[in-house]
Amino acid sequence: RLSREARQPGWWHSFRDILPNPYEVFIGLEAGAASIRNFEPIVIPGLLQTEEYARQMSRGGPRELDRDDIERRVQVRMERQRILAREDRPRLWAVIDEAVIRRVVGGPEVMREQLRHLIECAERGKTTLQVVPFGAGAHAGTTGPFIVLDFQEPTDPSVVYVETLAGDLYLEEHADVDRYNLAFDRLLAAALHPDDSVHLVQQAADAMT
Repeated sequence: RLSREARQPGWWHSFRDILPNPYEVFIGLEAGAASIRNFEPIVIPGLLQTEEYARQMSRGGPRELDRDDIERRVQVRMERQRILAREDRPRLWAVIDEAVIRRVVGGPEVMREQLRHLIECAERGKTTLQVVPFGAGAHAGTTGPFIVLDFQEPTDPSVVYVETLAGDLYLEEHADVDRYNLAFDRLLAAALHPDDSVHLVQQAADAMT
């Protein structure tokens, strides 16, 4: 049912020519979520990316895209972020590996702007950012990124979204969701406190010269 509702006409339907069908479904589910828990080991979470960072990621990504496709994908990314400006916006909890803030994407200027934007987002209400430092060693997110979407209605099950080159996965069986919930909880335990996380991001931004 959630999948059917996600397929209802929305702004993203005008981008169907460049969006794979499973990703269309994800955007619809994301727009209806009450909370979003996102772990990223390599890149800034999509909802917190600047336009130029998103552009550089599309250029350097695994798919060969022409300029128009890159720009339209960037536009999709920026449109997705509008859910964080809604009055009924979802609660966002983003956990990232320290590698995310150390990887210089698009050059120091682009990365500095991105890190400052990340700090601004973390200082808003209903957004929490935590960084898993290098010193934490092996952690529960070493298998890759994932997103857990939770919904307001108790009858709507949580959905885990995993993006891979071989295709996007949607998991909603209790056993699968429980595994990812446990992994996210363990990541929180390994991560720095939100205040310390923001301080580390600020240090990384200041180091971009």
